[in-house]
Amino acid sequence: MSKRWRWGVPLSLLVLLVNWLLAAPYRAHGTSARRAGVTLRQRAPRAFSERGASALVALASPGTPSAIDAPPTQHDTAKSDTPPLEYTDNYLLVGLDRRPFGGGAGLSDTIVVAVFDEPSSALGLVSVPRDLWVEIPGHDSDRINTVMNVARRSGQDPLDLLARVIENTLELPVSHVLAIDIGVLERAVDALGGVTVDVPCPLIDRFVDPRDPSGYRRLDVAAGAVRMDGLTAAMYVRSRHGRSDFSRARRQQALLMAMRHELLATGSLLKLPALLAEFDGAFETDMRRIEMLELIARLKRVPPSRIHGLVLDTEQLRGRITPEGKAVLDANRGATIAALTKLFSAAAPGGPPALAACPKADIALGASSG
Repeated sequence: MSKRWRWGVPLSLLVLLVNWLLAAPYRAHGTSARRAGVTLRQRAPRAFSERGASALVALASPGTPSAIDAPPTQHDTAKSDTPPLEYTDNYLLVGLDRRPFGGGAGLSDTIVVAVFDEPSSALGLVSVPRDLWVEIPGHDSDRINTVMNVARRSGQDPLDLLARVIENTLELPVSHVLAIDIGVLERAVDALGGVTVDVPCPLIDRFVDPRDPSGYRRLDVAAGAVRMDGLTAAMYVRSRHGRSDFSRARRQQALLMAMRHELLATGSLLKLPALLAEFDGAFETDMRRIEMLELIARLKRVPPSRIHGLVLDTEQLRGRITPEGKAVLDANRGATIAALTKLFSAAAPGGPPALAACPKADIALGASSG
């Protein structure tokens, strides 16, 4: 084996990464009032050259075997001694659902806040339910998944308005926002060569899909470590199996961790240009490409034992019907903040609630899917 391959990313890939890094940024929305200042919990950003150099070095160097040598398991409930949230760097990740098959502006049906605690090398994922009833600055209150469309109709920055709502609701400052069309998920997973997802409960469902001659697509996965292609992964995270958005949020977290593992596995960084090509043009973000690269490098630095997941559910929320007949969720602010302070003691992302029993595998077939 030649030295240029033995020491991580080959020179040709580094050149490609540098060219991509120096190219035009993704679709940006300008500098908003939210980003004009630095909140108490945000650290001062490092210089551009330092960020770029550290990201390239981190991606080019061989990974730590103990951090990526096995897929993360969702059944590992080991506790962490990570300190509570303070001076964390928080990224808002949004999945836009434009069903059917790319139509419409899309609702923010997947909302996850990635909370990085750099000193302790920890990462927490916080899933926010799409039916959460929130106050929208300058507008009437509504479900949180409508915020970006409200902003578009009023000529506001969709990313900025959703970030402000998240900040007001969770009391977490948002450093950056990344929104992506869920429809590109299939191609992204396939660009990685598939992913291995730890499935806690067997799941059977079916989806409307005009690409299949029957008009439908069947999903049937057993419990355990399941290798999924892009189509299977997309159905897995969209299923309303168990008739609960909370269980779907846990599956979304599990897929995020599976994609992280696949990307950082030995040799898979060679797939990074193909993966970025799949996503290019599907982003709405306020990040420059240098910041995108730094985000990937930060993901690489976090060992699986330091990754935790929180799904806001019935312990922090209660359901009600609005006078207009909408089924929504109201947050108990005290319970929500208390859960966030324990984020870095939570179990690994994607697992079921403690002591929760698996529902019937085909329970989703009794409800509308697709």
